[in-house]
Amino acid sequence: MDVAVDYLSHDSVAPERVAELLDLRFGPARQKRTASLLRSHAPRIERASFVALEGDELVGSVECWELEWRHPMGVRRIALLGPLVSHPDRRGERIGVRLMDLALAELDAMHLPVMLIGDEPYYGRWGFSARHTAEWTMPGPVDRNRLLLRAKAGHRLRGPAQLAAPGIGSAAA
Repeated sequence: MDVAVDYLSHDSVAPERVAELLDLRFGPARQKRTASLLRSHAPRIERASFVALEGDELVGSVECWELEWRHPMGVRRIALLGPLVSHPDRRGERIGVRLMDLALAELDAMHLPVMLIGDEPYYGRWGFSARHTAEWTMPGPVDRNRLLLRAKAGHRLRGPAQLAAPGIGSAAA
């Protein structure tokens, strides 16, 4: 008998279990990447962060984080989506797709623009694009083609801006 995958709030599992899955999929060097540096002091958006469980087995996870987009003309809340992970043995089962859909539905309900670091050919299906992010700065290096934004009025978020966790660094770019 097949066990169904359940999609639950992220706090349904111990953080160590998620870290083990992330290490399995991406390796421990993941903690030195730019996205990890952005997340390090940011508050997690609990209502948009989920895990996928099959019985007691953790088979996927997505987390979302609150950042500030700091432009010379003002500061705006923005969500960082990631990491998104599914167990390597479960590739092709659309667990990651379901996690993305759940997270984006919550972020849309919050009216938050969403950014992530990833491949546009994959994430473009959800409306992510690098079109407006060319002048953004953040801690650590980033491939500009992989800095993606999903927003109804993305043109309002273009131009020179700094991404940072709320309360970290100066309030202006």
